[in-house]
Order: sequence, then C-alpha cells, then structure tokens
Amino acid sequence: MNAYSVEALKRRGIVVSKLGCVMLDVDGPPISKLLPTTWLYSSSNPDRRWISGAQDEGHVTLLYGLLDNANAIREDVDEVLDGWEPGQITTDHVGVFPSTFDDENYSCIVAHLAVTDELLDAHARLSLLPHIDTHPTYRPHVTLAYVRKEFEKDAVRLIEQELGCVVGGLDFTPLGLNYGDLA
Repeated sequence: MNAYSVEALKRRGIVVSKLGCVMLDVDGPPISKLLPTTWLYSSSNPDRRWISGAQDEGHVTLLYGLLDNANAIREDVDEVLDGWEPGQITTDHVGVFPSTFDDENYSCIVAHLAVTDELLDAHARLSLLPHIDTHPTYRPHVTLAYVRKEFEKDAVRLIEQELGCVVGGLDFTPLGLNYGDLA
C-alpha cells in the first residue's frame, strides 16, 4: 500500500493495523536457536508488536484485511472455509521482505511457500468476506524472523544451511486456524 491509500483509509476511519486476518498456524523450526540474538530486531512501537525477533511459532496468513476482527465473524469464516483442507505446506525458498516502515531498520526473513491449490482456495474463499485488499498479490509465506537489516544476508544463508531449504526442503505441519487477536 502506498502512503496515499493508507491516508485515504484513515480518513474513512479504517486503521490498517487494526484490520482482521485469518491465519493457519503451523509448526515452526526453532529459529531462536539458530540465529544469534544480536541479529534479531524488535520494534519499540507498541502498535507494531508483531515485529519481534525469531518466530518459533509460525503461521501462514490466508487473508489479511478483513473489515471485522475474524473472531467477531468466526461463524462466517468457518462457513466459507467449510470442507477446506490445507494440504501440504512446503517451502519453495527462503527470502526477505524489507521493512515497510521508514523508521524501522529491519528485514523480515520468510519461508516463501510453494503456492498450492489449497492455499489459493482458502484465500479466494475468505476474499468473499468484506475486506480491503492490502496485498493484491497473494504470496503465502511463514515469517521466520525479524533481523537487523545489516544481518539479512547472513540470516538467510544460515537458515538455508541449517534447515536444508536452499530450494524447498522444509515442510510445515498445519496445526489449525488462527482468527487473530481477540477484538
């Protein structure tokens, strides 16, 4: 999202960081045991509490941008996902998302997932619910860690070596749906 669109949403009383989401919790590798703590980054801004070091417990965001907290519309979420199964969750490659905040000097290390029919189906089904499309291209991933920008390449290299996922090689076991923070 560009700055104009965020401001336009704010004028309409919509705060992007307060939008709802539905996630699929997955088991994660022990990233906190792989990366030196001096490489990790955590935001001091309480509105960005998700930007926080190693992510040993992972999730795949199925849809972000719901106009309501997913817990508040859980019945609707469950209805559109009725009969859906996650299938196999496999890493395609390890990569990086840069910080989306000018005042935060971090890189988000992610396991980019193989795009499966099951993940696309969940995203499409959830898109039937009232939402704002903050990410026009669905790029399923599992966040592994937030690291200081200067350690980005070292962190990717270490994770690839230690977890054997230079190309693929790391599967995640689906644990269940996550409806986000309680409203």
